[in-house]
Amino acid sequence: MAHVLLGGFLSSLAQADDLVALARKEKERRARIAKPVKVFTEEDGKGAAARGSGSVTTLAGGSPSPDQANRQAAAGDSTDAQRAAWKQRADRARGAVASAEKMLEQMERDLAALRSDLTPLSAADAQDPMRLQKREVRIVEMNKQIQAQKAAIAEARQALSAFEDEARRNSVPAGWLR
Repeated sequence: MAHVLLGGFLSSLAQADDLVALARKEKERRARIAKPVKVFTEEDGKGAAARGSGSVTTLAGGSPSPDQANRQAAAGDSTDAQRAAWKQRADRARGAVASAEKMLEQMERDLAALRSDLTPLSAADAQDPMRLQKREVRIVEMNKQIQAQKAAIAEARQALSAFEDEARRNSVPAGWLR
């Protein structure tokens, strides 16, 4: 019984020493911190934009930033031309996603047909002793192509999302993109 009490007492002393060492390390770490971190506010951003060393991004629905307004005015494009340009870019981005998805569907249909082994064979192919192995190799190749196509679809969707974000940042009305 005495051994248990003595062991418990010694372990609590060791923990106390660990806490003291930990507190000392934390105090040293805080002493090494040179200066506090600066928190930037909206006023700081507006001041930097006024000096020309930064910009302030406005959320959709707000007025465009002075920089955006200047670019639009400098371009001299009419509203109809801007609308047509945004619509064309939106159609291209959506078209890229649609065509990539359509290609994936066709690739999956081709793979299913190859797996079902219902394609007509010539006499030479039917007697080829390596026909099944070649078919398996072709299936593996098609699976790799399908994975690459899925990655292309994800990339096209990401490009569409980035385009829509750009349109929001430029305060483009949603109707222009339809």
